[in-house]
Amino acid sequence: MNKSMLKITAFGVAVIGFYIYITMYVADLSGSGGGGPVTGVSPEAGEEIFWGDGQCSTCHKVGSSGSATRGPDQEGLAIRADERAKELGLPSGLDYLVESIVEPDKYIVKGYDKIMPKVYDPPIVLSREKILAVIAYLQTLGGEPDIDAIMKFKDKIPEASKKKVKPWVPPIVVDAKEGEKIFFDESRSVTCGKCHVVNGRGNKVGPELTGIGAIQTPEYFIESILEPSAKIVTGYETMYVITVDGIPYNGLIKSDTEEELVLLAEESGEIEEVVIPKDEIEVMKKQEVSIMPGNIRELLSVQDFYGIISFLQSLK
Repeated sequence: MNKSMLKITAFGVAVIGFYIYITMYVADLSGSGGGGPVTGVSPEAGEEIFWGDGQCSTCHKVGSSGSATRGPDQEGLAIRADERAKELGLPSGLDYLVESIVEPDKYIVKGYDKIMPKVYDPPIVLSREKILAVIAYLQTLGGEPDIDAIMKFKDKIPEASKKKVKPWVPPIVVDAKEGEKIFFDESRSVTCGKCHVVNGRGNKVGPELTGIGAIQTPEYFIESILEPSAKIVTGYETMYVITVDGIPYNGLIKSDTEEELVLLAEESGEIEEVVIPKDEIEVMKKQEVSIMPGNIRELLSVQDFYGIISFLQSLK
Protein backbone atom coordinates (compact mmCIF):
# COMPACT_ATOMS: atom_id res chain seq x y z
CA MET A 1 0.00 0.00 0.00
CA ASN A 2 1.57 3.35 -1.04
CA LYS A 3 1.72 6.50 1.09
CA SER A 4 -1.24 8.11 -0.71
CA MET A 5 -3.48 5.15 0.06
CA LEU A 6 -2.34 5.19 3.70
CA LYS A 7 -3.22 8.86 3.96
CA ILE A 8 -6.66 8.30 2.41
CA THR A 9 -7.34 5.35 4.76
CA ALA A 10 -6.24 7.33 7.81
CA PHE A 11 -8.42 10.27 6.79
CA GLY A 12 -11.42 7.94 6.29
CA VAL A 13 -10.97 6.42 9.76
CA ALA A 14 -10.73 9.91 11.29
CA VAL A 15 -13.95 11.05 9.56
CA ILE A 16 -15.83 7.92 10.65
CA GLY A 17 -14.57 8.38 14.20
CA PHE A 18 -15.68 12.02 14.17
CA TYR A 19 -19.22 11.11 13.06
CA ILE A 20 -19.45 8.38 15.69
CA TYR A 21 -18.45 10.95 18.31
CA ILE A 22 -21.03 13.47 17.08
CA THR A 23 -23.77 10.79 17.09
CA MET A 24 -22.97 9.79 20.66
CA TYR A 25 -22.77 13.43 21.74
CA VAL A 26 -26.16 14.35 20.27
CA ALA A 27 -27.75 11.21 21.73
CA ASP A 28 -26.37 12.13 25.15
CA LEU A 29 -27.76 15.67 24.90
CA SER A 30 -31.22 14.43 23.95
CA GLY A 31 -31.34 11.86 26.70
CA SER A 32 -31.93 9.00 24.31
CA GLY A 33 -28.38 7.71 24.47
CA GLY A 34 -28.62 7.18 28.15
CA GLY A 35 -25.37 7.08 30.04
CA GLY A 36 -25.04 3.37 30.82
CA PRO A 37 -23.80 0.19 29.22
CA VAL A 38 -26.88 -1.90 30.01
CA THR A 39 -29.42 -1.84 27.15
CA GLY A 40 -32.53 -3.76 26.10
CA VAL A 41 -35.74 -4.53 27.95
CA SER A 42 -34.73 -6.60 30.95
CA PRO A 43 -35.00 -6.37 34.75
CA GLU A 44 -31.22 -5.92 34.94
CA ALA A 45 -31.30 -2.93 32.58
CA GLY A 46 -34.34 -1.53 34.39
CA GLU A 47 -32.67 -1.78 37.79
CA GLU A 48 -29.66 0.17 36.55
CA ILE A 49 -31.92 2.84 35.06
CA PHE A 50 -34.05 3.02 38.25
CA TRP A 51 -30.98 3.87 40.32
CA GLY A 52 -29.31 5.90 37.55
CA ASP A 53 -30.62 7.70 34.46
CA GLY A 54 -34.27 7.41 35.47
CA GLN A 55 -33.73 9.32 38.74
CA CYS A 56 -36.43 7.12 40.32
CA SER A 57 -34.40 6.79 43.52
CA THR A 58 -34.62 10.55 44.05
CA CYS A 59 -38.18 9.96 45.29
CA HIS A 60 -38.45 6.19 45.88
CA LYS A 61 -36.57 3.63 47.92
CA VAL A 62 -36.86 -0.15 47.70
CA GLY A 63 -37.00 -1.62 51.18
CA SER A 64 -33.62 -0.99 52.78
CA SER A 65 -32.10 0.22 49.50
CA GLY A 66 -32.10 4.00 49.22
CA SER A 67 -33.53 6.52 51.65
CA ALA A 68 -35.88 8.68 49.58
CA THR A 69 -39.36 9.24 51.01
CA ARG A 70 -41.02 11.68 48.57
CA GLY A 71 -42.74 8.75 46.88
CA PRO A 72 -43.92 5.34 48.11
CA ASP A 73 -41.45 2.59 49.03
CA GLN A 74 -41.41 0.29 45.98
CA GLU A 75 -40.74 -2.94 47.88
CA GLY A 76 -43.50 -5.43 47.02
CA LEU A 77 -44.77 -3.09 44.29
CA ALA A 78 -45.91 -5.87 41.95
CA ILE A 79 -48.31 -7.21 44.58
CA ARG A 80 -49.68 -3.75 45.38
CA ALA A 81 -50.03 -3.00 41.66
CA ASP A 82 -52.32 -6.03 41.26
CA GLU A 83 -54.38 -4.90 44.27
CA ARG A 84 -54.64 -1.34 42.98
CA ALA A 85 -55.63 -2.60 39.52
CA LYS A 86 -58.56 -4.53 41.03
CA GLU A 87 -59.66 -1.48 43.03
CA LEU A 88 -59.52 0.74 39.93
CA GLY A 89 -61.08 -1.78 37.54
CA LEU A 90 -57.93 -2.18 35.44
CA PRO A 91 -57.15 -5.49 33.67
CA SER A 92 -53.86 -6.12 35.49
CA GLY A 93 -51.12 -4.76 37.70
CA LEU A 94 -49.05 -4.25 34.58
CA ASP A 95 -51.72 -1.88 33.21
CA TYR A 96 -51.51 0.03 36.48
CA LEU A 97 -47.70 0.31 36.30
CA VAL A 98 -47.75 1.49 32.68
CA GLU A 99 -50.48 4.08 33.22
CA SER A 100 -48.84 5.36 36.41
CA ILE A 101 -45.66 6.11 34.45
CA VAL A 102 -47.31 7.49 31.31
CA GLU A 103 -49.72 9.68 33.30
CA PRO A 104 -48.13 10.09 36.75
CA ASP A 105 -50.95 12.30 38.12
CA LYS A 106 -53.65 9.75 37.28
CA TYR A 107 -53.38 7.41 40.26
CA ILE A 108 -51.88 9.24 43.25
CA VAL A 109 -51.15 6.96 46.20
CA LYS A 110 -52.90 8.23 49.33
CA GLY A 111 -50.60 10.30 51.49
CA TYR A 112 -48.37 11.48 48.62
CA ASP A 113 -48.29 14.53 46.37
CA LYS A 114 -48.44 15.10 42.61
CA ILE A 115 -44.70 15.44 42.18
CA MET A 116 -43.74 12.60 39.84
CA PRO A 117 -42.49 13.98 36.50
CA LYS A 118 -43.19 12.52 33.08
CA VAL A 119 -39.91 10.67 32.66
CA TYR A 120 -40.05 10.85 28.86
CA ASP A 121 -39.99 14.68 29.04
CA PRO A 122 -37.14 16.95 30.12
CA PRO A 123 -35.20 17.00 32.31
CA ILE A 124 -35.08 13.16 32.57
CA VAL A 125 -35.97 12.22 28.95
CA LEU A 126 -35.96 8.41 29.11
CA SER A 127 -36.34 6.51 25.86
CA ARG A 128 -39.27 4.13 25.34
CA GLU A 129 -36.93 1.13 25.69
CA LYS A 130 -35.61 2.38 29.02
CA ILE A 131 -39.11 2.93 30.40
CA LEU A 132 -40.09 -0.61 29.39
CA ALA A 133 -36.93 -1.89 31.10
CA VAL A 134 -37.82 -0.05 34.32
CA ILE A 135 -41.28 -1.65 34.23
CA ALA A 136 -39.61 -5.06 33.92
CA TYR A 137 -37.56 -4.28 37.02
CA LEU A 138 -40.62 -3.06 38.92
CA GLN A 139 -42.34 -6.37 38.15
CA THR A 140 -39.56 -8.18 40.04
CA LEU A 141 -40.41 -6.25 43.22
CA GLY A 142 -42.81 -8.84 44.58
CA GLY A 143 -43.44 -10.73 41.36
CA GLU A 144 -41.97 -12.19 38.18
CA PRO A 145 -41.17 -10.15 35.05
CA ASP A 146 -43.13 -10.91 31.87
CA ILE A 147 -41.21 -9.33 28.98
CA ASP A 148 -43.67 -10.54 26.32
CA ALA A 149 -46.56 -8.92 28.17
CA ILE A 150 -44.57 -5.72 28.72
CA MET A 151 -43.71 -5.40 25.02
CA LYS A 152 -47.42 -5.39 24.17
CA PHE A 153 -47.57 -1.98 25.84
CA LYS A 154 -44.76 -0.58 23.70
CA ASP A 155 -46.99 1.73 21.66
CA LYS A 156 -48.57 3.15 24.83
CA ILE A 157 -45.23 4.47 26.01
CA PRO A 158 -44.42 7.89 24.51
CA GLU A 159 -41.13 8.32 22.70
CA ALA A 160 -38.51 10.44 24.46
CA SER A 161 -39.26 14.13 23.96
CA LYS A 162 -37.19 15.94 21.35
CA LYS A 163 -38.28 19.41 22.39
CA LYS A 164 -35.52 21.80 23.20
CA VAL A 165 -35.46 23.23 26.69
CA LYS A 166 -33.76 26.55 27.18
CA PRO A 167 -31.29 26.25 30.05
CA TRP A 168 -32.16 28.32 33.11
CA VAL A 169 -29.94 31.36 33.50
CA PRO A 170 -29.97 33.28 36.80
CA PRO A 171 -30.48 37.06 36.51
CA ILE A 172 -26.99 37.66 37.92
CA VAL A 173 -23.72 35.81 37.55
CA VAL A 174 -23.44 33.12 40.26
CA ASP A 175 -21.40 30.00 40.91
CA ALA A 176 -22.96 26.68 41.97
CA LYS A 177 -19.84 25.92 44.02
CA GLU A 178 -20.27 29.15 45.97
CA GLY A 179 -23.94 28.29 46.41
CA GLU A 180 -22.91 24.95 47.92
CA LYS A 181 -20.69 26.74 50.46
CA ILE A 182 -23.58 29.00 51.44
CA PHE A 183 -25.95 26.02 51.68
CA PHE A 184 -23.75 24.37 54.34
CA ASP A 185 -22.29 27.49 56.01
CA GLU A 186 -23.21 27.14 59.70
CA SER A 187 -21.88 30.60 60.55
CA ARG A 188 -24.92 32.17 58.87
CA SER A 189 -28.28 32.97 60.43
CA VAL A 190 -29.89 30.50 58.03
CA THR A 191 -28.17 27.24 57.10
CA CYS A 192 -29.92 24.92 54.66
CA GLY A 193 -27.69 22.00 55.65
CA LYS A 194 -29.10 22.00 59.19
CA CYS A 195 -32.31 20.52 57.82
CA HIS A 196 -31.48 19.00 54.41
CA VAL A 197 -29.14 16.23 53.28
CA VAL A 198 -27.26 16.40 49.98
CA ASN A 199 -25.08 13.43 49.04
CA GLY A 200 -24.74 12.31 52.65
CA ARG A 201 -23.89 15.75 53.99
CA GLY A 202 -26.24 17.70 56.27
CA ASN A 203 -29.11 16.74 58.58
CA LYS A 204 -32.29 14.95 57.60
CA VAL A 205 -34.94 17.10 59.23
CA GLY A 206 -36.59 18.19 55.99
CA PRO A 207 -36.72 16.34 52.64
CA GLU A 208 -33.43 15.00 51.26
CA LEU A 209 -32.27 16.99 48.23
CA THR A 210 -29.77 14.58 46.68
CA GLY A 211 -30.44 14.55 42.92
CA ILE A 212 -33.28 17.08 43.21
CA GLY A 213 -32.01 19.08 40.21
CA ALA A 214 -32.81 16.16 37.92
CA ILE A 215 -36.53 16.21 38.66
CA GLN A 216 -37.42 19.78 39.64
CA THR A 217 -37.13 23.18 37.99
CA PRO A 218 -35.43 26.37 39.21
CA GLU A 219 -38.90 27.94 39.48
CA TYR A 220 -39.85 25.19 41.96
CA PHE A 221 -36.76 25.90 44.07
CA ILE A 222 -37.44 29.64 44.08
CA GLU A 223 -41.04 29.17 45.25
CA SER A 224 -40.03 26.57 47.85
CA ILE A 225 -37.50 28.94 49.40
CA LEU A 226 -39.49 32.17 49.22
CA GLU A 227 -42.88 30.59 50.06
CA PRO A 228 -42.03 27.42 52.03
CA SER A 229 -45.59 26.90 53.25
CA ALA A 230 -47.12 27.12 49.74
CA LYS A 231 -46.43 23.44 49.09
CA ILE A 232 -45.24 21.21 51.91
CA VAL A 233 -43.86 17.79 50.99
CA THR A 234 -46.08 15.06 52.47
CA GLY A 235 -44.61 13.71 55.70
CA TYR A 236 -42.93 17.00 56.57
CA GLU A 237 -45.91 18.92 57.90
CA THR A 238 -45.46 20.53 61.30
CA MET A 239 -47.40 19.44 64.38
CA TYR A 240 -48.59 21.90 67.03
CA VAL A 241 -48.69 20.50 70.56
CA ILE A 242 -49.72 21.97 73.91
CA THR A 243 -48.94 20.04 77.07
CA VAL A 244 -51.20 19.83 80.14
CA ASP A 245 -48.85 22.39 81.71
CA GLY A 246 -49.61 24.82 78.88
CA ILE A 247 -46.21 24.51 77.17
CA PRO A 248 -46.49 24.85 73.35
CA TYR A 249 -44.30 23.01 70.84
CA ASN A 250 -44.20 23.23 67.07
CA GLY A 251 -42.13 20.79 65.00
CA LEU A 252 -41.90 17.77 62.73
CA ILE A 253 -42.88 14.35 64.04
CA LYS A 254 -39.82 12.11 64.27
CA SER A 255 -41.68 9.25 65.94
CA ASP A 256 -45.11 8.68 67.40
CA THR A 257 -45.85 5.74 69.72
CA GLU A 258 -48.50 4.94 72.31
CA GLU A 259 -46.14 6.14 75.03
CA GLU A 260 -44.52 9.28 73.58
CA LEU A 261 -44.30 11.78 70.77
CA VAL A 262 -40.87 12.89 69.55
CA LEU A 263 -40.77 16.22 67.70
CA LEU A 264 -37.93 17.90 65.81
CA ALA A 265 -38.36 21.48 66.97
CA GLU A 266 -36.29 24.63 66.76
CA GLU A 267 -34.81 25.57 70.10
CA SER A 268 -32.45 28.58 70.35
CA GLY A 269 -31.74 28.48 66.62
CA GLU A 270 -30.97 24.76 66.58
CA ILE A 271 -33.15 21.78 65.59
CA GLU A 272 -33.46 19.52 68.63
CA GLU A 273 -35.49 16.47 69.62
CA VAL A 274 -38.31 17.12 72.06
CA VAL A 275 -39.75 14.05 73.81
CA ILE A 276 -43.30 14.51 75.07
CA PRO A 277 -45.08 11.72 77.00
CA LYS A 278 -48.50 11.05 75.47
CA ASP A 279 -50.28 11.43 78.82
CA GLU A 280 -48.93 14.99 79.06
CA ILE A 281 -50.42 16.17 75.74
CA GLU A 282 -53.49 18.42 75.95
CA VAL A 283 -53.74 19.56 72.31
CA MET A 284 -52.18 18.07 69.17
CA LYS A 285 -52.99 19.19 65.62
CA LYS A 286 -51.34 19.38 62.21
CA GLN A 287 -50.30 22.81 60.98
CA GLU A 288 -50.33 24.25 57.46
CA VAL A 289 -47.06 26.04 58.11
CA SER A 290 -43.63 24.73 57.12
CA ILE A 291 -40.89 24.39 59.70
CA MET A 292 -38.66 26.09 57.13
CA PRO A 293 -38.24 29.82 57.93
CA GLY A 294 -40.56 32.06 55.95
CA ASN A 295 -38.23 35.07 56.04
CA ILE A 296 -35.27 33.67 54.09
CA ARG A 297 -35.54 36.54 51.58
CA GLU A 298 -34.55 38.84 54.47
CA LEU A 299 -31.63 36.64 55.54
CA LEU A 300 -29.91 36.10 52.18
CA SER A 301 -28.47 38.54 49.69
CA VAL A 302 -29.64 38.29 46.08
CA GLN A 303 -26.21 36.88 45.17
CA ASP A 304 -26.41 34.19 47.88
CA PHE A 305 -30.02 33.33 47.04
CA TYR A 306 -29.34 32.66 43.37
CA GLY A 307 -26.12 30.88 44.28
CA ILE A 308 -28.19 28.37 46.28
CA ILE A 309 -30.68 28.01 43.42
CA SER A 310 -27.77 27.33 41.04
CA PHE A 311 -26.38 24.71 43.45
CA LEU A 312 -29.74 22.93 43.73
CA GLN A 313 -30.13 22.95 39.95
CA SER A 314 -26.71 21.30 39.63
CA LEU A 315 -27.76 18.31 41.77
CA LYS A 316 -28.31 15.74 39.02
